[in-house]
Amino acid sequence: MLGFTQNVIILGMGTLIEQFADYVTEVTGLPVAWRPRAPELLPHYLAQRYSIGEVEVGGHRFLGIALKDGADFTPAVFEKQLSKVAELDGFEGYCLIAESLSAYAVKSLQKRRIPFVIPGQQMNWPELGLAVRARKAKAKLQAVKAVSPATQAVLVGALTGQVQQPATPTMLAERLRYTPMTMSRALDEIEATGIGQIRRDGRERLLEFPTTGRELWQTALPYLRNPIQKTVRVLRQNDEVDTWVRAGETALAELSMLAPPKEPEFAIGRAQWKEAEKEHRKIPFEEHGTCVVQVWKYDPDLFAQTGRVDAFSLYLTLMDSQDARVQDALNETMERTAWS
Repeated sequence: MLGFTQNVIILGMGTLIEQFADYVTEVTGLPVAWRPRAPELLPHYLAQRYSIGEVEVGGHRFLGIALKDGADFTPAVFEKQLSKVAELDGFEGYCLIAESLSAYAVKSLQKRRIPFVIPGQQMNWPELGLAVRARKAKAKLQAVKAVSPATQAVLVGALTGQVQQPATPTMLAERLRYTPMTMSRALDEIEATGIGQIRRDGRERLLEFPTTGRELWQTALPYLRNPIQKTVRVLRQNDEVDTWVRAGETALAELSMLAPPKEPEFAIGRAQWKEAEKEHRKIPFEEHGTCVVQVWKYDPDLFAQTGRVDAFSLYLTLMDSQDARVQDALNETMERTAWS
């Protein structure tokens, strides 16, 4: 029996597993133990490729699958091989351990939700509540059911191609008009949802999204909400209204065969509305010359395209509409414009 730290007990270990145990303890603060399992438990062709063992982390038992050579490792093949490897039951889950992997293999593992650890570089182990790229232990991320408006702005920025990657909180703050602290909290939320990944470069935190386009949209959608905080009706009494971005069915009509509404609809951010409402009289009922103003939780002008709100935010404002015509037009618009 070989003990190399106070928190880690290793039985018959090689260098890779020692590094794995050290890294997991460093990140989680939990004791780690590895107990090798007999190679005979695996088919010969798999025993040549993997070493297996029981991994105990903070009292939880997992099957550890250590990759001996990652040169031609393919996640798709590994997923098929799991049916043979995972015949060992009695574990709470499993984890792939590798000294190094290609960027493509890492993205594919994440997409397939395969837990893995690359010692000293990256850990993605949902069963432990972890999906981190860090060398230091950090506070456990809080579960997120719906992201904040600031975080939603980051995601819409990524979907519309207006957020460059990798992005730091400072870069996001400058682009989206938030404070770096708010953007740092947005990174925490994005990491907690698993939509994006956070890695460190020195003291900088860098945000990256493993997917783009339709796949990113479908991943993010369950965490996104209608950005409208409130709706007011005002007289369209001066030219300022026409500088606001078109929204709602007005915007949708421009993108589809839907007939435009009688009252034009516009969108404006909360901060901008605080100033604008001093100059605009609110009208309780529809009248000649009135328009509807949506006051948004984030600035719609950030992602506006040709004077209209972006397609993703537009969808979120109308997704609960009970009008079948609106839903048909909305679906048509998303199919035709959102992925360009």
